[in-house]
Amino acid sequence: MPTSAIIKTEAITLRVAPFSNTSHVVTWLTPKHGKIATVVKGACRPKSLMMGQYDIGFLCELLFYERERNGIHIIKECAVIDARETIRGNWQLTAALSYLCHLASIVTPEAGHAPELYSLLRQSLSLLADLPPQQRRLFLAWFEFRLLSTLGVPPLLTDCTLCSAAVETQEGALFAAAYGGFICSQCRDAGGNSHAVLQVAGDTIALMRRLLSAADFQLLVSLKCKDAQHNNIGHCLGAFLEHHVDLAPENRTVAHQMLRLWEQFA
Repeated sequence: MPTSAIIKTEAITLRVAPFSNTSHVVTWLTPKHGKIATVVKGACRPKSLMMGQYDIGFLCELLFYERERNGIHIIKECAVIDARETIRGNWQLTAALSYLCHLASIVTPEAGHAPELYSLLRQSLSLLADLPPQQRRLFLAWFEFRLLSTLGVPPLLTDCTLCSAAVETQEGALFAAAYGGFICSQCRDAGGNSHAVLQVAGDTIALMRRLLSAADFQLLVSLKCKDAQHNNIGHCLGAFLEHHVDLAPENRTVAHQMLRLWEQFA
């Protein structure tokens, strides 16, 4: 039987699940090997060398034995590079960190090559702790837009997805997640479709376009966002993610609610 190659890589912990009474299966996102899973034998034993070396959102240096067939790899060593200590001292930010990792996990196929997604998640987790409370909900919306753009499925915000007519912002527009973006009133009336639509105000459409087009959140730090705009954008993105990446709405609701509470009392 051929010897498995030992792979050394940076990795972000996406998920930790029990494998046995003393072991874990850990899901990682890596820059060159995409999403992989490793079994960590004896992880729960009191004297395990792996104790405290990984948790959701950790940036680690990982050594694992690569299997010839798809499946669970065997971990060899793991060392923490960044444990996100600042985030873990704040339960609202921890909820946001967990959501970002969960979202990255469900959109990445097993062993899928995802260097752009890895880079986005790595930078975003590092930035999350340094943002003032008033910017964190906007940051989550920006991350969702960037993630969708990275996947090649961003919502269409400039033209009607059905007839390609320009979307006017003066009087608002209709967002239809099932169709992938905005639709004009004529298409909605003519089609008689049963898909849910959301009315979006003109200033919110302009804000959505800025969030979608900004490659770096630092370009948006001066933006002011009203609570009604947060809610409107959140509803649109939530419906879009549910339709196009099969994200259960409850998974993002918790993170957004936690950041909203923190924003109110900060």
